Amino acid sequence: MLNAIAFSFLKASITCGIAAAVIVALLALATRVWPVLAGHRSVWLWSQSAIAGAFVVALLPQSADYSVVPAIEIARPAAAAAQPSVQPQRDAYEADGLDDDIDPLELLAQAWLALYVAGLLAAGTRWVHAQRGLRALLDHARPLDATALAQHAGFDAEPVADLLRRGLRVCETDASISPMLAGLARPHLLLPRHLRSFSDEQQRLIVAHELTHWKRHDPLWLHASMLLQTLFWFNPLLAVLTRRLNWAQELGCDHAVLDGRPAQQRKQYAAALVAQLKVQQESLGASIAFGHGSPASLRTRVGLIREQGLRAPGLPGKAAVAAALASVLGASLLLQPAFAWRAAEPGVSAPSATVAAPAASAPRQQWQMPLERVRVTSFYGAARKNLEGGHHGIDFAARTGTPILAAAGGTVVASTAQYEGGPQYGDVVLIEHADGVRSLYAHLSVRSVKPGQVVRAGETIGLAGETGKVTGPHLHLEAFRDGERIDPQQMLTSLDALATSRALRKRPARL
Repeated sequence: MLNAIAFSFLKASITCGIAAAVIVALLALATRVWPVLAGHRSVWLWSQSAIAGAFVVALLPQSADYSVVPAIEIARPAAAAAQPSVQPQRDAYEADGLDDDIDPLELLAQAWLALYVAGLLAAGTRWVHAQRGLRALLDHARPLDATALAQHAGFDAEPVADLLRRGLRVCETDASISPMLAGLARPHLLLPRHLRSFSDEQQRLIVAHELTHWKRHDPLWLHASMLLQTLFWFNPLLAVLTRRLNWAQELGCDHAVLDGRPAQQRKQYAAALVAQLKVQQESLGASIAFGHGSPASLRTRVGLIREQGLRAPGLPGKAAVAAALASVLGASLLLQPAFAWRAAEPGVSAPSATVAAPAASAPRQQWQMPLERVRVTSFYGAARKNLEGGHHGIDFAARTGTPILAAAGGTVVASTAQYEGGPQYGDVVLIEHADGVRSLYAHLSVRSVKPGQVVRAGETIGLAGETGKVTGPHLHLEAFRDGERIDPQQMLTSLDALATSRALRKRPARL
């Protein structure tokens, strides 16, 4: 189970990184064609959501089922490919696609999972530290009641009673910070004492800017963005997108505050930005602050203010961005990361499928899958500890209680917990098909058919479990022809595309 989680997480992390790189590149191109896109927060919110969606899609256990890329195998070296011929014998030990060999890719996946957890703890610690610093700043600030707000120049045009009724708390601090909003459940507007030294007009514009953030729910979206940045700490492009979102939110509030105002007030607003930059120290991360940013970004904002603010990107621009993000998300589902598949080595033949090969003239049956959702964890002939000749069947991942389906129509020969092959099989159903072919289903938790019963292909014959000698719940499928054990893959197609990377690596190149 740990290996499966580690492999899935590694695959999802790689997908997340690739998706982020593609999205950032597309947005760089889009903002070059439509510069106004950079100032609209929806573009950056969509992009971060698409990256998170790509990670989740790749993490889904059945996501590989939708991939259009065929699995490419790495043939094992000649020394490793030479396997002793498989002699008919009983399984001494069944495992859910696992053996005792050490695999470098497994170690890499497990190491990455451990590193991610450590990095997440570190990122979470930084987040908590920032929140504590902000809380300490609020604890030392002076709350302003309705009377104090009514006397504050910045609230002359604001309905103070309505703001307080809607839950906004206003505080004033002696710290030389930028005006900011803080908190989600209990929003606070934190104003620096030095703001009173600005002109009345500038104070009103600055307060209007922060209240616009509050009305637009910008703190909520910025916190969500920073949460994604914390969860995906290993992906620096999320931090880039968070900064772009913060920038877009500032521009959006500038536009909302200045829309329809005369040129004189625009000049006052730009002057307030410059004045705030002179006294501003570094703001805390989990806040939205007036004037927050570098001198270069503030110069750009001043330029936009003088140019009457932002223009709407129009439907073509938004549609192009939405289509590009949807394409990246779809590609993350249809094109799985390349590390899950392997290139064949020159000169090594494709894996053989049989131990006791049938006669060339023998008819070849076609079976259907024994499970609705298929994931192969071990192939026929894979090396197993204490099992000469390797694995005698195919293992399919299946949780306890998963319906097991008859691979082909036939007659039930055995339905028992005392299979003659030994107690390691657990509960078994054995079905006789045409032309002397039989299929065996082992480790069932429930058997729903009886000996002599005729079943159709796809009919439920029991439920998956972990009876017998197993390390976890799964389905073990064996096949026989005229009493000789054969590889079930002779009757099943497309298993390579439905197999784990470990199962493909452990399958012998030649039996």
